[in-house]
Amino acid sequence: MIEVRKIKTKEEYQYVSKMAQKNGHGVPYPSHALYNKQGDVVGAWSLANAPIVFIWSHTEKMNKMDSIYHNETLDAIMDEKGINKFLIACDKDSPYYKHMEKFGYESLNWETSMFIKSLK
Repeated sequence: MIEVRKIKTKEEYQYVSKMAQKNGHGVPYPSHALYNKQGDVVGAWSLANAPIVFIWSHTEKMNKMDSIYHNETLDAIMDEKGINKFLIACDKDSPYYKHMEKFGYESLNWETSMFIKSLK
């Protein structure tokens, strides 16, 4: 049986992150740790804990300067909110994809798809 526990200390947060990395995985901003019967960390969840940004930019009606402006504005808003690190979604077929590192983003190198679930 797996036990799910909310991460309550910085040390536990760091330990859970380290265990995930050691296993070749990672969960940004883990909020909960999963423990097996032996007390080993065997998983982690990030439940509504990660600041993530989704952006739509018109492919024909925005130019390079518009993109630079909205990127700088995004940074300023996140800074104003006290968020110094965040995730941003970018499709590989987006014209912005090849410029993300120039904008200061670091690739997580994930081949991950996101799904949505509606609860009734």
